[in-house]
Amino acid sequence: MASTASGGFLMLSIAWLATRCLTGAEQGYFFSFLSFGALVQLADFGLSYAALQTAGRLAGTNRLDELPAVSRTVGRWNLGASSFGVVVVAAIGGATLSTGSAAARAVPVDWIGPWLAYLLAVFVNQLTAPRISLREGSGKVLEMWRLRFAQEWAAGAMCIGVLAAGGALWSLAAFAAARAVLAVGWLGLGDPLRSDAGLPGFSLRQWMTDVWPFQWKIGLSGLSGFLIFRAFSPIVFLEKGPDAAGQFGLAISLMNLLISISSAWPMSQAARYSTWIAAGRYRDLRREFPRLLVSSTAVAAGAATTLAASLWLAREIGLNFALRLTEPKTTTIILAAAVVHHVVLCVAMFLRAEGREPLLGASVLGGLATVAVVWLVARHGTSGDIAVANLICSFGGIPVVFHLLRSRGRAWQASANAGGTGQEPATHDPGDMPVTRDGGGPA
Repeated sequence: MASTASGGFLMLSIAWLATRCLTGAEQGYFFSFLSFGALVQLADFGLSYAALQTAGRLAGTNRLDELPAVSRTVGRWNLGASSFGVVVVAAIGGATLSTGSAAARAVPVDWIGPWLAYLLAVFVNQLTAPRISLREGSGKVLEMWRLRFAQEWAAGAMCIGVLAAGGALWSLAAFAAARAVLAVGWLGLGDPLRSDAGLPGFSLRQWMTDVWPFQWKIGLSGLSGFLIFRAFSPIVFLEKGPDAAGQFGLAISLMNLLISISSAWPMSQAARYSTWIAAGRYRDLRREFPRLLVSSTAVAAGAATTLAASLWLAREIGLNFALRLTEPKTTTIILAAAVVHHVVLCVAMFLRAEGREPLLGASVLGGLATVAVVWLVARHGTSGDIAVANLICSFGGIPVVFHLLRSRGRAWQASANAGGTGQEPATHDPGDMPVTRDGGGPA
């Protein structure tokens, strides 16, 4: 909780400082860098989360002696996937960002050096991510979250310092580099899991049997989360230029921050709901979940309304932060989408408490549809039109999750009437498991 709260506070502070220290065009590059960096982190296609789950199973079955073999296999896969990912993102991102040069010709932006340095630092971070996950899964939970907590503050402080000193886009390279240096220093250059290093790693057959059935679902979930929550800045940058991308990217960052804060309470109930489902306490679930959904949504709506009103007022009195956002009506529509996403996330959390991922197909289709619609509107419409398109797409998740909720509710009720638990062990796919927001965002 401290690590997550620190990350939110520091990113808000960085966003505020960016509006004071960067030009409008630089702000567009800034948020586009962040979006492309998040895409590099998805290149492992769920490998880090799969490594955590695999290490947890080994620890739970007293088979930690197999962890060095798993570590070597994970390391090789991660090196290949991350290398491929960073090269692809460097090419796509470089082509996208270069389109901003003409739009910013009056005040040229020095972006190539910071861009390459940022990607290199993100790449090094990616090489450490599975190692952190393996240690967390093997039982070193507190130690690894101490590392993440330290990374948040070290990276945040470095980014704020470079921004304040006039380093502009180099601040993001410093941000990612601080995380990478701290992770490498904490974990060491070698791999302490490589005892019996002469033994082979997991074979491809073992990996495809034991890990891949849930890794691919995590990877797709993370990719769809990126399309729904993080792909806006590069699209707007490409179609509208860096200044518009900076304004829209800042508004989207506020939306994502609001979602993170409002969903923390519902997400904290996932373990309790899992226990109730396993115990067949469906009456308690029918009474408790609607209260949680209504109460937390009211909080999310209240927070969105307060934030929107504050930004309207701030713009009226000429505060720089508000002036760097999209115009107030557009920002309000974007914040309204956060409330809709909150509802979808709450119901998705409840459905996943059963140990399934029923929203995978819908979330992938929703992500692709959102990008296609937003891109089309960005080409022919205004920033306000893009915000409306995003809001309409977010509403598309409401009937899907409530249909699934009703369907599962009937199944649970039938199982309860028959005296069962509703877990259907005979047909349960071992790959069906909850997917967290970690590393890409919710599906």
